[in-house]
Amino acid sequence: MPIQTLIHTALVAEAKPIIGHFKLTCKAKQPFNLYENENVALIVSGMGSQNAKEALAYALSLYEPRVAINIGIAGCSDTVVAKGTLFCTTHEGLGIPFATCSSRQKAVDDALHVNTTLVDMEADTFLQCVPKTLENYVFKVVSDHLEASIPSKADVGNWIGKSIKQWEKYVRR
Repeated sequence: MPIQTLIHTALVAEAKPIIGHFKLTCKAKQPFNLYENENVALIVSGMGSQNAKEALAYALSLYEPRVAINIGIAGCSDTVVAKGTLFCTTHEGLGIPFATCSSRQKAVDDALHVNTTLVDMEADTFLQCVPKTLENYVFKVVSDHLEASIPSKADVGNWIGKSIKQWEKYVRR
């Protein structure tokens, strides 16, 4: 299908404000939650590398986007950075703060072995799976400071919702 932009999230809580903002409608619940309008498709993979790999392969078999965006929450090793702060981890100079990001198989609750500012579970897989011919961006919103507590779905939705105005200019419509 001739969509312009593919957006990937891991969590439904991350997807909900994006679905509303871009007025996307549900196209499928299986094998993944898939939403679209005439120019934008959004796929929700579930957490982790394997889920992201399968979801992206599925989405890329359906669509030929010009742009791919991964947006989601990430833990931050810098406790000075406020929760809800948006970073781009793929491009500097966009007017959005840049930070390094690494992906792990499970949640990290100790900064001791982390040598990037941000830690998530899907960004590395997203970058490996998306064709290099596409414009691609990874945007991460700080959800925690590597502590064991899990942010609420409401907080995640609010943080992602507030971030959209900063990154939506990279969505081709």
